[in-house]
Amino acid sequence: MRPPAYISAAFVALSFATPAAADEPPDVLGFPVEPTEIYGGVDTVSCGWPTTVSMLGQCTGTLVHPEVVIFAAHCGSGYNAVILGESINGPKRQVPTEFCQTFPGGGPGNGQDFAFCKLSQPQLDIPIVPILMGCETDILKPGQQVTIVGFGNADTGPYGVKREVVTTINNITGNNEVDIGGNGKDSCQGDSGGPVFVQVADGSWRVFGITSYGGACGTGGMYSQMHRGIDWFEQQSGIDLTPCHNADGTWNPTPGCKGFPLNPGVTNGDWGTGCGGGPVGGQSVTCGSAACDEAADKEGPTVSVLSPADETVLTAPDMAMNVSTMISVGATDNAGGCGVKEVHLLINGNDVGGVDIAEPYDFANVSFPTGCWEVGAKAIDWVGNEGMAEPITLCINQDPPPPPPPPPPDTTDGDSESGGDSESGEPTTGAPTTGNADPTNGSGPVTTVGPATAGDTAGMEDSDGCACAADGSDAKGGALMLLGLALLGRRRRR
Repeated sequence: MRPPAYISAAFVALSFATPAAADEPPDVLGFPVEPTEIYGGVDTVSCGWPTTVSMLGQCTGTLVHPEVVIFAAHCGSGYNAVILGESINGPKRQVPTEFCQTFPGGGPGNGQDFAFCKLSQPQLDIPIVPILMGCETDILKPGQQVTIVGFGNADTGPYGVKREVVTTINNITGNNEVDIGGNGKDSCQGDSGGPVFVQVADGSWRVFGITSYGGACGTGGMYSQMHRGIDWFEQQSGIDLTPCHNADGTWNPTPGCKGFPLNPGVTNGDWGTGCGGGPVGGQSVTCGSAACDEAADKEGPTVSVLSPADETVLTAPDMAMNVSTMISVGATDNAGGCGVKEVHLLINGNDVGGVDIAEPYDFANVSFPTGCWEVGAKAIDWVGNEGMAEPITLCINQDPPPPPPPPPPDTTDGDSESGGDSESGEPTTGAPTTGNADPTNGSGPVTTVGPATAGDTAGMEDSDGCACAADGSDAKGGALMLLGLALLGRRRRR
């Protein structure tokens, strides 16, 4: 039998929540795994309930934001990674954590079994089921149908497989814990921290429960409620986790209050290419009016590179070394627009994989090899409109290239001559040279071309020593630049 609350907390912590050592391979467990069970359920399908994660095979958690996983305080905080997938032993995605915290005094029996981890890499290809908030919580009543999801041994198979079970709410206790399940449909020890989902009136889904404790497996369990701890979650993570509400539950929709999954339990993609692509709802109006008029939003955001300044020169003590710097971008949507969704970093016109989803839009520790580079940015709003920043030139260990000479005066009474020589201001094709692009071991080549000029697709003048390629399709100046980038630390504020 599962012990009562005051014993269950200690039992779960000892049996299932031993923190992973910092230097231990994240997928190697350093303790005996005890049974962890969803009772009366079925295996999830590929990419089904993709926001349900394994806390290194010890507890279960919920991805409630691309960078935040919520789980239970009694699971501990020593997790250097989380696992996304349908099995901890099959195809999976292991994501490092930046830090984890438990709620002071939180645990089974007090309705505050709260903990979270902030991920070091945002998971942008997984549709987020938002936290049930505000007037939406009125749905939590006896008889309401809900879905519990978790990893572990079960009455239908071995430990380590994600499973789901549909059951109902029994009641809500005086300390705000939700009593759920029974009659053979239940979670059990080690599913601790895992989610409980509910479908709201518009057909989209929300997550509200954190698996905490219970009696004998199959007889029902007790669950803390995420929205009860939202103020602490947001303060400690520095991230807004409620796109439609304030932390106190007041309706205050942001442009992100839309596109919530309608069928998160069905197959939508795979873990190689991402679990998106399933049906989603429009702007949410569960507790009030929509955030913006999408039909009227026809313009892209205004974007600019804030720092470094144009033609900044950064020098390493050893001229052969790469130089790391932060790139800061400003982006605002047009008046009456639906807001900026994400900002992408561009180098020489190429999207190098750096994406920021919240202000300030800072890309930290971007490593550049010697040369001059065009640094730009692209912002996308919530409707899909794009805005491009005017790129700046950043030079490493060398001066910026001189501007092209002005064209000669027109002495032909209206008749002009054409040509590709340097006197006309057009670059002359030359042989490219190679340099060092690898920020770690110095093994990758970088094409050295002529001065960077927007739209220049032919000039490759090696005499200027500039490592710029203005054309985003230039495989040598663009694709190889990926070898010289170390992305991306982020700062966040609410």
